[in-house]
Amino acid sequence: MSSGQNTTKVRQDIDTGILCKWITSQKELVEILDGKNINEDSISVKQFGFGQSNPTFLITVNKMKFVLRMKPKKVVHKSAHALHREFRVLNAINTFNNTVDEHQRIPVPRPYSYCTDDSILGAEFYIMEFIAGRIFVDPSFPGMSVHDRQAAYGDAVRVMANIHSMPFEDELHSFGKRGMFVLRQIERLTTVAEMQARTIGPIEGIDNVIHNLKAAAKYCPDNSSLIHGDYKIDNLIYHPIEPKIIGVLDWEMSTIGDPYCDLANLQMMYFTRSSKENIGLSGVVGLDHDLLGIPSRDQMIHDYSRFNLKASEEEALAWKGFYTTFLFYKNAVIVHGVKQRSALGVASSPVATKIASMLPLIVRMASEIWENEPPPIMFSRLSSKL
Repeated sequence: MSSGQNTTKVRQDIDTGILCKWITSQKELVEILDGKNINEDSISVKQFGFGQSNPTFLITVNKMKFVLRMKPKKVVHKSAHALHREFRVLNAINTFNNTVDEHQRIPVPRPYSYCTDDSILGAEFYIMEFIAGRIFVDPSFPGMSVHDRQAAYGDAVRVMANIHSMPFEDELHSFGKRGMFVLRQIERLTTVAEMQARTIGPIEGIDNVIHNLKAAAKYCPDNSSLIHGDYKIDNLIYHPIEPKIIGVLDWEMSTIGDPYCDLANLQMMYFTRSSKENIGLSGVVGLDHDLLGIPSRDQMIHDYSRFNLKASEEEALAWKGFYTTFLFYKNAVIVHGVKQRSALGVASSPVATKIASMLPLIVRMASEIWENEPPPIMFSRLSSKL
């Protein structure tokens, strides 16, 4: 059962009259609407219930559906909520898709118009294509057959490999720095966490994780490609009846970075349970993977290296614990931010309090993964001391 496209009552008011005037000034949107009369009465707005960062709305104009993505009206960190980057990468991917065959494409919505004028709706926003399909907030794909579940996972890995294989030098040459990606991310995340701590206190129990990650990050594989930045099952739209991905959402954290970070992000589900309480981090712990057709972590890495010929299966297996620990640390900082926005009353999701309550679990997972799956550099250091 999928529920990721469910809508709720609007929690953040949208002035449909002002929005209507803006839409009529956008040539591409007017052309899509085929010149039909657009007025305030022809527009309806609902808000999606899922998502923690940017308020996202379902806009219906003359029975045609669109998605409106907007920055929060109150932004805690200026560098967060990078909608302009999301809009840019969606345009670049659509351009790329026009040059390759279907199997190499990265399915994404088509972005239409971006508004930088805060006076329109109170914050920057953009409108993109609405893709009707299934979004599974539970990565066990409840209701799927074993065959379809296996195919659904296979397609998730294939599409991720397509993202990492996309040439980025032309359209996205200035989209991010090359090299030492994880180390730079750790330093940036630590700064963000320190800023957040001024309001709600520090992330308890995370200091040793940060120390270990910094020590090993100088030696990690450090490959470079376009990465999604938050690649996981609930950011994928599946075909209404087929186990095939027809859209990849939520590109605000995309950049040029280490592709193993996306792979580790997808694998975080192997460390949490399938639960409505673990919103955004629901996993597959406690389930019979063989019975359900859920691949093992190692099998997923094997499939990934098969789809992405630049990837080394041996390398990815050796460093999987390092990257997964890093991703849990990254999510600890993100959830810490959700907790801060909730405390300040600017959280975009109605379930922000539940999300924030998961912080101790995430920190514990980061510590346990490091202990059980230390990176190769730790082994070599130990050997040198014997």
